[in-house]
Amino acid sequence: MEKIVFLYKKANVPDEIIQAAKLKTPAGFELILCEEQMPSKKRRGIVAQADYLMLYTVGFDDVDVAKKAKLMQILSAGYDRLDVNSLKSAGIPLATNGGANAPTVAEHTILLILALYRKLPLHHVSLKNGRWLGHQEVLSLHEIRGKRVGIIGFGKIGQEVARMARGFLANVVYFDPVPADARVEKELCATQIGFDQLISTSDIITIHIPLTQVSRGLIDAKVLRAMKPSAILINTARGGAIVEADLVAALSQQVIAGAGLDVFEAEPLDNSPLLEMENVVITPHTAGSTIDTWWRRLDFAFDNITRVSRGEKPLFVVDE
Repeated sequence: MEKIVFLYKKANVPDEIIQAAKLKTPAGFELILCEEQMPSKKRRGIVAQADYLMLYTVGFDDVDVAKKAKLMQILSAGYDRLDVNSLKSAGIPLATNGGANAPTVAEHTILLILALYRKLPLHHVSLKNGRWLGHQEVLSLHEIRGKRVGIIGFGKIGQEVARMARGFLANVVYFDPVPADARVEKELCATQIGFDQLISTSDIITIHIPLTQVSRGLIDAKVLRAMKPSAILINTARGGAIVEADLVAALSQQVIAGAGLDVFEAEPLDNSPLLEMENVVITPHTAGSTIDTWWRRLDFAFDNITRVSRGEKPLFVVDE
């Protein structure tokens, strides 16, 4: 019986999900749980037995003992916690979740846009505190309809954002080094443009790229100054894609109108100026997390592992 070792952080995986993972484990496989806080010696002993590794929100420093592993299947889209080169050298393919969280992240992106455009936090807190603002803020409220939504990164998540933005009758453009298929562009009414053009012409800029050496610090002071003063910036990808100090300065000086952020350079967020800014809507790295997403994560992971066990190539392998 082949062994699937599931490495995870207990705080991020409810017991109900663990039970679901046990029930969904395919016949012929044994699921072995390996919680992050497990002593190193014990963990490494378990990893050494793994035919397949399944990870969620943890790093991995045990490549040297993972001699049997045929696949590292992560349940997230991001892989910045992992040493991709070490895994390649060890001959262990690394697969993402195949877009399992794409609808969830895309919905959260739209949520942040609308919360900023309609000043939802201000109206909610004011009313809870007994203040009826009524139409006081009407001159600074906006709608998505007719706005240019610029999507940086046009993979599974970026394309889902485009689909939803089109539902609001927005105009969608995107930047990605790899152009989307013409059929996809036509279906989503999305146009590929250059990075600088996207930055300078978009009303809403939303980031959907993995964190790599190339993308780290992509949005800095220079890029922020090139944005329209009325533009808003959304990040549900990785905090490191934005130079946070530069963003704080741009928001304080009204270089841009606002930001909706689910991810940050350091997490959990603590004592940040972002917490006090009225033109910022923030959430605690929850954009990809719903109960619906978890079923898709597990189904894709076990399907991909089963593919490899049949001698087929895994899907959605990271290739930097």
